[in-house]
Amino acid sequence: MAENMNEPCALVGDPNLDPELRARAETASAAVPVVLDAARHLRHDTLAQMHAIALHGTIIELFSACVLLAQWGEPTGIPILLRSEYEALVDLDNLVRDAGYVERMEAANIAQTLKIMKGGPLRQEFEVGRKADFDELVAQLAALEKKKKTPLSVRDRCDAVGRLGEYEGIYGMFCLDTHNNASALAERHLSEHKDGTPLISFFGPYNPQSVAMRLDFGLQWLFESADMIHSAFRVPAPQVTELADRFVRERRERMAATGNGAEMVADQPT
Repeated sequence: MAENMNEPCALVGDPNLDPELRARAETASAAVPVVLDAARHLRHDTLAQMHAIALHGTIIELFSACVLLAQWGEPTGIPILLRSEYEALVDLDNLVRDAGYVERMEAANIAQTLKIMKGGPLRQEFEVGRKADFDELVAQLAALEKKKKTPLSVRDRCDAVGRLGEYEGIYGMFCLDTHNNASALAERHLSEHKDGTPLISFFGPYNPQSVAMRLDFGLQWLFESADMIHSAFRVPAPQVTELADRFVRERRERMAATGNGAEMVADQPT
């Protein structure tokens, strides 16, 4: 049966959400299916290409989760997800510049797996009970290290693609939330009663402007990811480019109208 177009559209999320945040979240939400649809045309022939597409997919999914949290008025997890989104973007940036970077990704995965295997609770299980698997991973890591394909720290990954300023700035800010630093706890839970005494609240009030600004960073990285991968794979995505250009234009207009320096776009790598 055909839908009645005169019926009001369903409202997604918290009905009491700040109107400006709702508008920004709806804009961000509308971008996700456009980027996702464009990604359907990507094809892979190599391990590096497969990892690149997977990283792009991770960026899309993490940002989509950020949008949902914003729409439902539960923003605590957004900067934590954005930190992971940014790390995926940095890996993608390295990978599209150098396909051999995939070996560094493999080395990082093996090194972390061996670290878990060597941990107290699992050491006996893997070093003795599954010694062949353990030894094989040790050999694989040694072979990669011989080729100088060792894991890179996040800082070194950022530095390699001209993103050290972002690492020392916005990434560091999101780490405060990921590590539950005191400033993050205060933003989430601490306020005051009318008489000035401390108040600790769960799912309490938050700054919608801060949430909107964080969504802007995530949306920017979503568009950067799409631009990187579609350029590297030589698969045009004009619909994404159009949305990205509109986003940049509207963001600049918003900055000019409000004079809000906190809306500044993160430095673009050259």
